[in-house]
Amino acid sequence: MTTSIPKTLVISSTVASSRVGASAASFCLQRLGIETVVLPTTLMGRHPGWGPPGGGAVDAARLRDIWEGVKAQDLQFDGVLTGYMGDTDHVDLCAEIIEHIRQQNPNVTIAVDPVMGDHGRLYIPEARAAAIIDRLVPLADFITPNLWELDYIKSHSTRHSGDLPARLITSYPDVDDIGARWESRDDGEVTAFQVSHPKFTSVPHGGGDSLAALFLGRRLLGQTSRQALAASVSSVYEIMRAADALDAGELPLIRMQAFITDALPLHVTS
Repeated sequence: MTTSIPKTLVISSTVASSRVGASAASFCLQRLGIETVVLPTTLMGRHPGWGPPGGGAVDAARLRDIWEGVKAQDLQFDGVLTGYMGDTDHVDLCAEIIEHIRQQNPNVTIAVDPVMGDHGRLYIPEARAAAIIDRLVPLADFITPNLWELDYIKSHSTRHSGDLPARLITSYPDVDDIGARWESRDDGEVTAFQVSHPKFTSVPHGGGDSLAALFLGRRLLGQTSRQALAASVSSVYEIMRAADALDAGELPLIRMQAFITDALPLHVTS
């Protein structure tokens, strides 16, 4: 394990009273001991699933101005996690930021969560989804789509599916269970393994955001993909299980934060 403290930039939604987007991802990273800087693509009061959220997308010019302030601090980032893009212009800015950070640190790890849809439909405009596929996905070291998003990316990308980045596929079915699957290609050889657990009837939003952050964080702390997957899925599973038991409408990240670092890794299968 590395003895230095990694620093990560999270570019995603900020939701004041819901444990989703950067609100979930930044806490998970910080709980792992990782310095975290957030660029908010949205500022909302609550998750739209509860009703009118209040607030909305951050003006692209304002977001760029915030980034200029961060950039002026001359920080070196070890990781970047992108999530929900509130505007197509956010995607272009995000690509610029990644390219700048990679120039400063060629060893930076870029994780792109292509938040665009599920259950057979997009919940962002097609033009924004296309920009994510064309501009952000090619810059990623790995992407963290759900299964529907991965299929959408494959069908709308100009690149061959074999040329897509490594991926952590969330909500991956396994007979009667569910979990996450890692797929990567090295020297033409495909590596794939997954971690599964029992399904829940209903779970709060934010599990995917948390999983992406925990997986990235554990990779930055020196774990292999296999180790990071086993530990990260276990953490999210325990937190989801607590939410189910408590009938919590939001992820109980604060109450169950010990599981972020101390959950027993789940079994990995090939």
